[in-house]
Amino acid sequence: MNTATRCKIGLLCLIVMNMSACTSHPRQSIDLQEYLKGFLGKSSNTIRQDINLRSLGFQVTNTPQKTSNQLIYTILRPLNIPIPMVTNVDMRGNSVAIQSGNLGGNSYDLNFNCKVIFQLKNDIAQSIQYEGKAC
Repeated sequence: MNTATRCKIGLLCLIVMNMSACTSHPRQSIDLQEYLKGFLGKSSNTIRQDINLRSLGFQVTNTPQKTSNQLIYTILRPLNIPIPMVTNVDMRGNSVAIQSGNLGGNSYDLNFNCKVIFQLKNDIAQSIQYEGKAC
C-alpha cells in the first residue's frame, strides 16, 4: 500500500471517529435520565437544593425557571464545527488554500440547548419532559 493510500485511509478513519464522537453521547444521556428519575416525588425546593447537573459534565444556565406547575433547567450544548480548507490550483500549478464560510475564523460555533422540565403537582415533581435539539 503506497503512502497516498495510507493517508486517505487514515483521514477517512479520523473523520468517521470525529463524527461519531460529535453525534453520539448515549452514556451521558442515559446517565442524565437515570439521575433525574431520582428527583421524582420530591419538592421543587429539594430539587433546586440537591440537583447538580454540572457534576455530570453539563453546562447549565445559572438559575432554573419556576412556574406554578413546572421547574425548568436549561442545559447548554455548544458545538464547534470546523470549516474545511479548500485547496485550489492557480494557473502556474501552485496550490492555493481557500477559506470557505465564515471569514472570521476556522469554525462555526453553534449553541444548542435542552430544557429539562419537571412537571409539578402541588409543588411535587410528577414527571420529566425534555425539549430541544440537544436532548
